[in-house]
Amino acid sequence: MSPHRLRDDLPTPSVPLGWQPQLGVFRLVAPHAQAVQLIERSHPEDVTSERVTHSRHRRGPHLVYWEISRKDPLHYYRYRVTQGGETFDIADPRSQQVARQWQLGHPTWSVAQLGDFEWGGDTRPALPLAELVALEVHVRDFTVHLSAGVTHPGTYLGLSELATDRISGIGAAREIGVNAIELLPVTAFTYFEPVASHNPTGVNHWGYMPSFWMAAAERYCTRAQNAQPGQWIGVDADGTFHDPGDELRTAIKELHAQGFAVIVDLVFNHISSADDNPLARLDPGTWRVHNRDGTLRNKSGCGNDTDGRDPVMRQLIIDSAVHWFRSYRVDGIRLDLGEILDDRCLGELRDACRLAYRRCLLLAEPWSLGGYRPERMVELGFTIWDDRFRNGVRGAHPTRQKGWLFGKADANVPREALAGLVLGLPRSLGGSLPTALAALHYLESHDDHTLGDMLRLGSGEVAEGEQVSCKQMQYLSPLNLRRAKLAAATLLLGRGPVMLAQGQEWARAKVQRVDGQQFGPLDGNTYCRDDLSNHLDWTEREAMRPLVETYRVLIALRRDWLAEILTLSSGPMRLIADRLWAFGYAAASRRGPVAVLFNGDQTTDAWFDLPGGPWWLLYGADDSQVVPTPSGVSVRVAAIGVVVLWCG
Repeated sequence: MSPHRLRDDLPTPSVPLGWQPQLGVFRLVAPHAQAVQLIERSHPEDVTSERVTHSRHRRGPHLVYWEISRKDPLHYYRYRVTQGGETFDIADPRSQQVARQWQLGHPTWSVAQLGDFEWGGDTRPALPLAELVALEVHVRDFTVHLSAGVTHPGTYLGLSELATDRISGIGAAREIGVNAIELLPVTAFTYFEPVASHNPTGVNHWGYMPSFWMAAAERYCTRAQNAQPGQWIGVDADGTFHDPGDELRTAIKELHAQGFAVIVDLVFNHISSADDNPLARLDPGTWRVHNRDGTLRNKSGCGNDTDGRDPVMRQLIIDSAVHWFRSYRVDGIRLDLGEILDDRCLGELRDACRLAYRRCLLLAEPWSLGGYRPERMVELGFTIWDDRFRNGVRGAHPTRQKGWLFGKADANVPREALAGLVLGLPRSLGGSLPTALAALHYLESHDDHTLGDMLRLGSGEVAEGEQVSCKQMQYLSPLNLRRAKLAAATLLLGRGPVMLAQGQEWARAKVQRVDGQQFGPLDGNTYCRDDLSNHLDWTEREAMRPLVETYRVLIALRRDWLAEILTLSSGPMRLIADRLWAFGYAAASRRGPVAVLFNGDQTTDAWFDLPGGPWWLLYGADDSQVVPTPSGVSVRVAAIGVVVLWCG
């Protein structure tokens, strides 16, 4: 069979590949190679210690691979591959530890080192999906600013570190009641990229350019801080290697101890094109998707799409996901552009993850540039990032497609569909998905403008492209503060798992700061900016304490009053108001009936009728009103307002 001909009917290989220390072998799949050698060194630059071992061709069930026997390997290894008239050295695509050089191209050696991390009494929080309130975090942005006040700023260790003299970082997450941390990519990625029109800084700050799916990114370890060009990160002069993954494991263990679940963002839909990626060099033509003209397909927007239909690629994707549950003891994963992966790959990945950790949280983006299939991904067992909720509430664009917060309807989310999204109604009651647990609700993520900036731009208080300073953006206007509080309530008092973005609780602005300049435009795409455009300034949080307190109170309400309501399979009773932009729900909790009422009308109060009583105000503005009626009460909810009541 030609290696270019895809056989997606073949089973996923069961032969363990990569370095297998228990077997004393190294295994590599290189379908086009004429020869493969194992190159070992005691230090990446110690040529005198180099040892070369030839490999043999092996055949396993539905798989042909190269194998080298070596029971006592040196610390660092590569494969030397001869194919197509050239010979080149590459790292192991299945590396669990890598030593990388701090420069463009990221020269890499795989590390043959057994892990010995001591997990001790680590206990996973076993967080139910219905109770998930995650905070999306970029490891470096979270604590690198001086205002964070941690000992190890911008690192894995700083991620879980509590500042001693201020509320910042993970302490701020604890204060508002978040129960999970969702990390932007922490697998080894290409940080340096060629300077180009789309990337004027020459870095990939967010980490969405994966190099090695099983190894931890060196960018966030303590030894990478203030790294010098050409430095081998984590490698001592004598060749001792300090695995960045152990610092990440330390952070995960500490986060677990503080009650947080940990979710990692896995980018399986494409591979890096700005380093010497071994998967790209070895691709037989079936590991990445090709168009009919032979070019690489680009549904990922990153130049190439991986093909999970290929058995070897499928095995690597599944093994990598399982590795994060077993070796790093994470509690969940989020698949970036998960729509790109085929159903078989997604199904086998789901089953393998559940086998590795029974309570695993499986989240996924259900779209790519080439498709949108939320319902199918839910059927496959994933909770989807719900862009329809985001767009319906805030809008897809701050000026051209505004949402309910502005008294508008996004073009793709009709006004009448919004209540079903917020209430998490099943499809039989007007919702779009089978259950409330099928969709992760969010209003802000690393992509696009922050929620605060959507309000600033959407209200016209700031024009697109206008030059502003962070200090000017430190506060919201009274009108936008009301909208921000309503947005928080819609997110946290709706039914469905929830995610906040870092800085969302104080309506953070992302001001593009070029070369340290004070002024810049509000920026919705800062993936290439490792600067104050992204780094969190925790002094801004205190300036917006009223909004921070709103998030804290709403998360507490969700936790203490709505726990049973969040898991109702039939959905709550929908409540109708006298205004088109108002809706609500009522349902029984362990403390008695609870009613949650939202009014998105920009100028006019809304009235709701509730049966029975007495009803007591749990949450709402001073301008709300509860009026007794013969059959119950009428409740006035102010324009751009929310009210929560309890009957008892």
